[in-house]
Amino acid sequence: MSRSKKIVRNLVIFLGLCLLFITQTALYLTPLSAHEHSERSLHYGPSEVVHVEDFDEGKYILAKYDKWFSCNSVERTLGFFWRSGGGSNGTENDKTKAVAFSWSASYEHCVAYGIINDDRVKRIELTLSNGQVLTQTKFYDRMFLILWTEKNGNNYFEKLIGYDASDKVIFESELP
Repeated sequence: MSRSKKIVRNLVIFLGLCLLFITQTALYLTPLSAHEHSERSLHYGPSEVVHVEDFDEGKYILAKYDKWFSCNSVERTLGFFWRSGGGSNGTENDKTKAVAFSWSASYEHCVAYGIINDDRVKRIELTLSNGQVLTQTKFYDRMFLILWTEKNGNNYFEKLIGYDASDKVIFESELP
């Protein structure tokens, strides 16, 4: 076998092994493909991606599907691959509440997210256990995403409040 044929053969074998590695290890080339595969593996979706937010180890993907909403994390690994970090299962939107929400924490990364069902809500405030207040006035198709990091392990979600344009409380909830 000539040298050029050996090079082509070895290249085809190498590419085949790379493809096998990627498909068998749940690694993906884009964050959205990792998100979509995560949903499929849970028999959920496909959801409509509403917003993508960066964090230091990856991205949060805020999405809606039917009567559910979700916030899935995808993480960068091995330099340029992506894998699901969790959270793609949805939370049902309780439309009887002005704001339906959920929250999660993974290591030091914490996230509160939800959907606004009452159009009067113009501002969301999240109070943490140390008294710090995080505010969001920019919404993504009536959805919100509030991120914070917790390095001490004791500064978690305590209360969520939704205000109208004149700062009147429309919704208030303690830790779910």
